[in-house]
Amino acid sequence: MKKPYNETWVNNLAIQQISEKWRFNNLISHEQNEAVKVAFPEEFYRPGIFVKIGLFVFACIACSFFIGFIALFILDAGSNTFGLVSVVCCLCFTFFLEFLIKDRKLFHSGVDNALLYSAIGASLVPVFMLFENLEFWQYCICILAVLCFAAIRYADLLVTASAFVTIFTLLSNLMMKFPLGKALLPFGIMILAVVIYFSAKKIRQTYYRECRIVLEVLSLITLYLGGNYYVVREGNALLSDLALLVSPQIPFASVFYFFTLIIPLIYIFLGLRKKDRILLLVGLFALAFSIFTYRYYFGIFTLAQGLALAGIFMVIVSILCIRYLKEPKYGITDEPDGERKMANMEALIAAQYLGQTPQENGIEFGGGNFGGGGAGNTY
Repeated sequence: MKKPYNETWVNNLAIQQISEKWRFNNLISHEQNEAVKVAFPEEFYRPGIFVKIGLFVFACIACSFFIGFIALFILDAGSNTFGLVSVVCCLCFTFFLEFLIKDRKLFHSGVDNALLYSAIGASLVPVFMLFENLEFWQYCICILAVLCFAAIRYADLLVTASAFVTIFTLLSNLMMKFPLGKALLPFGIMILAVVIYFSAKKIRQTYYRECRIVLEVLSLITLYLGGNYYVVREGNALLSDLALLVSPQIPFASVFYFFTLIIPLIYIFLGLRKKDRILLLVGLFALAFSIFTYRYYFGIFTLAQGLALAGIFMVIVSILCIRYLKEPKYGITDEPDGERKMANMEALIAAQYLGQTPQENGIEFGGGNFGGGGAGNTY
């Protein structure tokens, strides 16, 4: 499928971002960074965040006025007529979206995002208006088809996240139709999250780089929440319409106790081992939620006592880790990414290829294991 955004410019933009990061870390000079921009040009219109928000709001208002203008010509306010108007609006929004991307070189600049969301919304209205007797899972399939097409074509983060939520909503609705499916719902969610995570890891195109990150993060969070004891127990009580002060115990409670503890530890271990920052950060947040889960049901301290003890423990562990990792151990260091020196061998090779060694003070080359470059795999 041909992409509306110039894929060459998208790749060049990613290269420029890497080059800018290297320049910030003094791995290459300012002149070399400018040479990279000349060698890998891109002409996208990418305003600042506040301008982007303003353009998004303005475009949403413009789309609303356009729908109202078209509605002025409707004499019959029947559902079929409204569905037809929605189709016309969808085609118009899509046309302007494609035109502005080509003509104005927009790249997720606010206007194109608003037009995309408006086109998706307008395309779904006829489905709900013309097919009023469909079941919920059938609506989910229709929505998922539209969202997947839009995500593949435009690589929009919100559309990707919406498609992710829709597919899990579809799975939940189908499984809850059967007693056994309702009991196995947490396991089904965990299995689907694993499948999506490893499928996302296989995405290599720069065009979908940020969408891949969104899918990885959401998959890891969903996998953990699907096995979290608190979520499963309280969710089971909610789905069973049990208005009790204390939710009843769930079957296989020991299994979910185990998942609540082991999944964050696996995330942290793999994040450190594979130098995967996403796994590490999600694992740390998941571990904190696991502590909350166990304390919620088995707390022996008051809230103030628990916070005080947790704070003392975290301070002690942080100090010990900083001291231990002052010198890199097993490729792991406590230094921030922006302060590491000569950490990326690719940067060294690129800088030498450009004709000048990185501007580092006090660096003696020849001490490394990769051709004498002195580089290491720190994290």
